[in-house]
Amino acid sequence: MKSFFRFLSRNKLYTLVNIAGLVVSFMFIILIGDYTWRQYSIDSWHKHADRIYLMGEENNFFLWPQAAEGIKRLCPDVEQTCCVMSQRGRIKYGDKEVKDADDENGIIMLADSTFFQLFDFPLVEGDRRSALDAPDKCVITERLAHRLFGGKNAVGEPLQIVGERHVYINHTDPYDTTLVYTVSGVMKDMDRTVLPNETQIIVSMQRYPQVMGYKLDDTSFASGGTGGAKAFFLMKPGTHVDGTREIASKYIDEHHHGVWRDSKPVMTPLTDIIFAPQNTGAGMQKGDKTRLRILLAAVLAILFFAISNYINLTVANTGFRAKEMATRRLFGSSQTEISLKLIVESTLIVAFCFAVGLALAFYFQDAASELFRGKISLKNDVNVGSVSLCLGFILFLGFVSGILPSWHISSYQPIDIVKGSFRFHSKMVLGRLFIIVQNVVTITMLTAALVIWLQLNHLIHAPLGFNTENLFYVESPAGKSQTVRNMLEKMPFVERIGCYQGSTFTGYNFTGRGVKNSEGDYEMLMSTDLDKEAFDLLGLKMEFDWGDGDKELIAGILQDFRIINVLEDVRPMAIRKLETVENPNYLVKTNGDRQAQNAFRSMLHEQGVPEKVLQYYALSMEENIAETFEEHQNTLHIVTLFTLIAIVISVMGYMGLSLFFIRQRKKEIAIRKVMGSTSGEVLLLMLRTFSIPMLVSFVIAVPLSWHIMSDWLSNFSYRIALSPWIFVAAGLTCFILSLLTVIVQSWRAASENPVKNIKTE
Repeated sequence: MKSFFRFLSRNKLYTLVNIAGLVVSFMFIILIGDYTWRQYSIDSWHKHADRIYLMGEENNFFLWPQAAEGIKRLCPDVEQTCCVMSQRGRIKYGDKEVKDADDENGIIMLADSTFFQLFDFPLVEGDRRSALDAPDKCVITERLAHRLFGGKNAVGEPLQIVGERHVYINHTDPYDTTLVYTVSGVMKDMDRTVLPNETQIIVSMQRYPQVMGYKLDDTSFASGGTGGAKAFFLMKPGTHVDGTREIASKYIDEHHHGVWRDSKPVMTPLTDIIFAPQNTGAGMQKGDKTRLRILLAAVLAILFFAISNYINLTVANTGFRAKEMATRRLFGSSQTEISLKLIVESTLIVAFCFAVGLALAFYFQDAASELFRGKISLKNDVNVGSVSLCLGFILFLGFVSGILPSWHISSYQPIDIVKGSFRFHSKMVLGRLFIIVQNVVTITMLTAALVIWLQLNHLIHAPLGFNTENLFYVESPAGKSQTVRNMLEKMPFVERIGCYQGSTFTGYNFTGRGVKNSEGDYEMLMSTDLDKEAFDLLGLKMEFDWGDGDKELIAGILQDFRIINVLEDVRPMAIRKLETVENPNYLVKTNGDRQAQNAFRSMLHEQGVPEKVLQYYALSMEENIAETFEEHQNTLHIVTLFTLIAIVISVMGYMGLSLFFIRQRKKEIAIRKVMGSTSGEVLLLMLRTFSIPMLVSFVIAVPLSWHIMSDWLSNFSYRIALSPWIFVAAGLTCFILSLLTVIVQSWRAASENPVKNIKTE
């Protein structure tokens, strides 16, 4: 192998291009492979996974705990039920306290006593059958046990729970933080489940009103930051869910009439919940098949780029290793042995790059988890199966990468090389084909990034029926409303201030109640109170205006507007004239100064608002609308990242391939210069070789990317039109980057002294 390592050391660009491309592609292959496996194996490891279903309505997984029990009594096909609810909050043990992060689904889970009968989460200590059979019992995870008790046995220890209140129903207040719970078991940390992986304690569902701060009555559809109640059904072996759905539909219509409106019960298999459209991500892990397909397509494209670059450059370099291979043949090596040698060399490079890529994957797995919106845990997933798969992957890629160069070099006759009559000239047919495919993929990815960016801007700035530009919601801390107003009025960038209470217009702080419509069904009627200044700032338009009149009667009808964003349906809302109140909130119009939001938050922080909730006390309406498209923005980030990586790997491949192409034509260039050709003429000749594949790839990429992005845009009711300049911009960008790479190499060759290259021949 010494000759191979010597060759690598002498051809540094060849080595850099191949290793860099393979390392990056393998890193993403490992990260996305683990991510994908985890997404598709979620909860499949439970013994009864094929018989467990989650019931909800067509738009959300929510079911009243009392409804789950009522349906079970009526349905003979249901073996058992289990309701769960997640909650953010704090867990206290003496002076020690553990709380969740702001972006988590909640560390507290309330569950029925049947939880460990339906699910196979392993217990390290305690009895599965009795772990949650009393209101004061709780099960904690190993992580929490270690944080609170160290090496001490946690079973029998007392804990207190303080939940964060998200929902207020009626005037009752069952919230109680003084209740004590006794640890009855310790379980493994939750993993590979749709239930919140950050859960650290499971307590009895019997005390949910004391933890959540409300009790669900038959007309309440409560859902806070961690979602609402979720009901799992364990069906008896050999039964179907159709009968259960019918019974559930009748039961809900009878006991919870109209709350679901026209929606019918839906029963989703346990292993399908992560990708179900009803999964909003509140209180559960949420997957996205579209994101998965994008990730898989992007990483396969990058892997293809890296492998094709390796094959291209290796084939281009076979002429420079021909003498070595001919000498081996003359000393008795067979063609099979030489081919095997090249395959082993490729496998060694692949194995080395895979090892480096694995190390980088471990380093970047947390960042990748955040970007991909899913858990990646490489250490936990190392087993015989995953190791065997990786070894097979390395051997396969090593064989594929080495077989073509070995076949190419076998066409040389050793005697010609030894006699000196061999001249290596490649028409680069395979290389040009790879260039075309690479450019097609790169242009398509760049087009996708442009279209997604334009569509997002189109959605964020779409007309909603009210003003949002430079408007902020500023909430007042209790008892400091007038102080906040006085400070707002002194800020130089504040132009106007209105007052409001109740629902906002951007999806934050909903206030309302269920009211019966003309058909007797319940609808959620949102309500807000505005003074005249706030009403004018929002720019709401009246359809009919019947004057002030009696404040108990309808005084007018507003033109429809869309709350949250342009893709949301028009929601019923009642707007009342704001009477004098002690503690109003403010709708603030600024002059567009970018420091306004930070100034508002600093001012509120001085008035005692905790830093962790400042973002909810000073909200930009425009930014809040943009946040509702967070999933699409995440998709844009992913596509952009992989597009940039693809462009870099593609440019590196161009650089290496153009260099080796020029090296084998140095004599031709020198002769043309001696015969009178200028450096510019030689440069144009070299560029023509690479420009034609670029133009061919553009012709292929345009209809392909148009079809893909038209299909993606069809998912939006409000969308942009695909303009020709989008494709021109993507194609021109790729063309210019590739051309600049080739120009640098070609200009050097065209500018060299021709005598130097003729002498070397």
